[in-house]
Amino acid sequence: MTLILTEKDLDTLLDMREVVSSVEEAFRREAFGEADNSPRTRSHAPGAVLNAMHACLAYIGRGGLKCYLSSRMGTRFVFVLFDLSDGRPLAVMGADSLGRYRTGAASGVATKFLYKRTSAKLAICGSGKQAFAQVLGIAATTSVTSVNVWSPNSEHRDAFCFKLKQDGFDSKAFGSPAEALAGADVACTITSAKTPFLNPEVLRGLSHLNACGSNQPDRAEVSATGVASFGSVVVDDIRQATSEYGDLIQAAKPDGFSWDLVTELKEVIAGKVSRLSAPTLFKSGGVAIEDVAVGNMIYEKALDSGRFSDPSVVNLP
Repeated sequence: MTLILTEKDLDTLLDMREVVSSVEEAFRREAFGEADNSPRTRSHAPGAVLNAMHACLAYIGRGGLKCYLSSRMGTRFVFVLFDLSDGRPLAVMGADSLGRYRTGAASGVATKFLYKRTSAKLAICGSGKQAFAQVLGIAATTSVTSVNVWSPNSEHRDAFCFKLKQDGFDSKAFGSPAEALAGADVACTITSAKTPFLNPEVLRGLSHLNACGSNQPDRAEVSATGVASFGSVVVDDIRQATSEYGDLIQAAKPDGFSWDLVTELKEVIAGKVSRLSAPTLFKSGGVAIEDVAVGNMIYEKALDSGRFSDPSVVNLP
């Protein structure tokens, strides 16, 4: 039997601290060959793009595929979880909330291992539906003393600050990235910007940045000189980074950023990298091992809850 979980089901099952733990373990295991990640692929049609990403996590005996189609009507997500021992499709679930949580969790894990301090003043650029998970992910690993918010739409950033305050975060909206980042220790970018808005002057004084908005070669949030200003650059997957991450692709040139200097997050978590120079940049595009780790956690939690039985299962070949 295959368990079917809707987006509403996932909202009752997702807990950021559990997601952070699952994501961290996935990267650690990948470093020791116990997880295999495949970079995202895309198929194009007029007015639509189908995205697919998959991974096998041998250490939990699970494999999974996330796919989502973006069109003029928006984006729809689905995730399928398989048992590696016999190929059974264990679960099919919505993957919008899953994606937001695992992306926020990756920023939390990166902040834990790259920033390494117990508390931080946080700045976030972006106030869309993924922004709140970024704050939650970092707050799960680092005590967030305040949150500065910037996004192009003043109504959206004010509404986001209101939501943050309702959830106990000291937050304030600002009219520019420079104002939001001033005095911050850690920052996140989670925007749909086509052109960079962060340069060395704006980034001055920042200890760590999680850049999460761009996964297209022609889009970037951090300028080429901004990327070059970081002491260390870390990515979630180097193969995916070289084909998708516009911030780094546009910065890679002989007199600037070099791919040879990039470190993968799994190597840092596994202790295979002895030292990184500050300030640090984590460029995140989202990878399939995160989806499978979190999807499996959701599946196991759903079974343990006993709330998802006959009406939520179907027979699949």
